[in-house]
Amino acid sequence: MHYIVEEIDEDTSMEDLQKMMVVALIYRLLVCFYEIICIWGAGGATPGKFLLGLRVVTCDTSVLIAPNRVLVIPSSNVSITTSTIRALIKNFSIASFFPAFITLLFFQHNRTAYDIVAGTIVMMFIISIELLHTPLVSE
Repeated sequence: MHYIVEEIDEDTSMEDLQKMMVVALIYRLLVCFYEIICIWGAGGATPGKFLLGLRVVTCDTSVLIAPNRVLVIPSSNVSITTSTIRALIKNFSIASFFPAFITLLFFQHNRTAYDIVAGTIVMMFIISIELLHTPLVSE
């Protein structure tokens, strides 16, 4: 077995590293922009969350009312500011090798640190069949 060994030019490798860091930063910003648009403008869900029946909503308070049931107050659509805060904290904590999603093991109702800071919660959006057949206005 033969190995080819080249000398590494330190200046070239530092330039390459700087280029890779710029590309990584641009990538993170694009991912943040994508998440901001999806969470704020597309009903609180990225396509993956939507397919799983999940949605991000605002949350000032959450109260356990039954096993696997949480009352979320105010539970409204996420603003662009809140969506931006959530996306930036989430994506740049991942980029800095601190997996912020692990904090869901320690906080109530499986909320992550970035959800608590942004004032949001990921919830399962369930529409029951009975609610679909119930008239919205009683006559």
